[in-house]
Amino acid sequence: MEDRRLYNNEEKLDFIIRYLKLDVNEIEKNFGYKSGYVSKLRNQIYNILKPIHFYAFESAYSIPRKIFTDETIKSSEQIINILDQEKRKDTGIFEENEYVLKTLLGKWYAYVYPGNPFLPIYCIETTIHSNYTVTDENNNYGQLLVGELQSVLIKKAINSKNFISILFDNSDVGYELFHFSMLSKSSQVKREMCSFGFFSRKKIELELAKTILGEKNNVQLKIDFDLKERVAEYAVMIEED
Repeated sequence: MEDRRLYNNEEKLDFIIRYLKLDVNEIEKNFGYKSGYVSKLRNQIYNILKPIHFYAFESAYSIPRKIFTDETIKSSEQIINILDQEKRKDTGIFEENEYVLKTLLGKWYAYVYPGNPFLPIYCIETTIHSNYTVTDENNNYGQLLVGELQSVLIKKAINSKNFISILFDNSDVGYELFHFSMLSKSSQVKREMCSFGFFSRKKIELELAKTILGEKNNVQLKIDFDLKERVAEYAVMIEED
């Protein structure tokens, strides 16, 4: 769509109605307007478009009123960008949260039991960057996804290429130490497992980390191979039916 200059709020409203393909009759019905009233709102000659209308369109159609109140917004391209951003907010489950990101920025140390019983507790230096990306000392990389109440770090293991997901509550990130739940897959035996661990701003001794984590059997669960076998066997039965 070709970018064009919009000289007043009436032209902005007219463009928005056309771009979003809003039904004028439906707008008038929703707002209780008389027939033809929306046409007058879109025409500067009548001069009846007021701030109360901006609030109405924002409430009913998620059209940010800043489009009308911000004098620097003067083009159709600017309006399209704002509307598209608003649409992503409405349909997406993740968001940009300045508080969560700002609180998490920088280095953390993740403590969790490994799947291999012969290895010591993991202490993985993890860095969260200002663009919501995540890296760790093992060269794994990924992204921070922030939700309304919870957030998740999703990393791709550099060697196995498997995903590692770390879930935690947003309400906990203000502390110097907070717990998480992690889903991962062992690269040696291809076995999924759920582990509970914690992030710490400061590096701590492994013995202290072990005390905080508690017994391994209480904070780690590996998938039962029998479950995978039963699922596979039943899937074959369904295909044969």
